Amino acid sequence: MPELLRYFGRRVPNAEDAADCLGETMTVLWRRRTAVPLEREPARRYAYGVAANVLRESRRGRARQFALTERLIADYDITRDGVVEGQEDSDLTRALSAMRPLDRELVLLVAWEGFGVGEAGAILGLSDQASRARYSRARARLRRTLASSSDD
Repeated sequence: MPELLRYFGRRVPNAEDAADCLGETMTVLWRRRTAVPLEREPARRYAYGVAANVLRESRRGRARQFALTERLIADYDITRDGVVEGQEDSDLTRALSAMRPLDRELVLLVAWEGFGVGEAGAILGLSDQASRARYSRARARLRRTLASSSDD
């Protein structure tokens, strides 16, 4: 399947998207395995046909996601870094930016979205115990970072 990966690699913006498209293509081929021709060249053409459909759907999905993002930014006056215009707290923004992405998302799900720590952890695929420990450490680091920035 390296040739299908190259096919996607030449047509999508990054390697992760190419790998996602290849994974989706392989899933479709597996589900429809009884329809795949037995001979090599017909099977190859069939696989490229599925790949072309996956690519079309991927492009439509990216276009929908981009349009939704732009609409949300306009509707809610949000900057690209996620901070609401006019409510920027540069120390807080810098402190959040310095956090590990998973920790930041856990803290934001609790603080901004109103989830409990266990719920936020479950959303991120963490066990209850792991999410509580991670949240506690993340809050402590955030508190220290904010305290040191206010001392400056």
